[in-house]
Amino acid sequence: MVTCPACGADRPDGDRFCGVCGGPLPDPDAGAQATGPIEALVDAGATPPGAMPRIGPALVIRLQGGRMGEVFPLAQPVTTIGREPACDVFLDDITVSRAHAEVRQDASGFVLVDAGSTNGTYVNRRVLEAPEILADGDEVQVGKFRLVFIG
Repeated sequence: MVTCPACGADRPDGDRFCGVCGGPLPDPDAGAQATGPIEALVDAGATPPGAMPRIGPALVIRLQGGRMGEVFPLAQPVTTIGREPACDVFLDDITVSRAHAEVRQDASGFVLVDAGSTNGTYVNRRVLEAPEILADGDEVQVGKFRLVFIG
């Protein structure tokens, strides 16, 4: 029998984790002892951080290597997306057309429009066949880049 260092339950030899609390059990053959959970020090006088800043409306790169998390604010009436360096959202990859898509801001919201791209533009993994109003959390795929719309 092995005694769990976290909760004190007796467990059979050979178990690696406690069946009562899930904590790791010491290996009796190793001769080493497992440490218990580490408790974080709490400063009673500390104040919590302020509210998270609002980043929307924006497009955020969700998947694509070292650019993951990059934010593109949608602050203009028309935001261009493409491989052309002059685009507002510059995505430098051969799978992206020079002028791939646009996000247009109008009275109905933010509208995604394909600009005649070679590989198409996708919203929530569906090919964009007509302009579509973006909703918070929509996934926009341009070439191999996946972006999330934050409303």
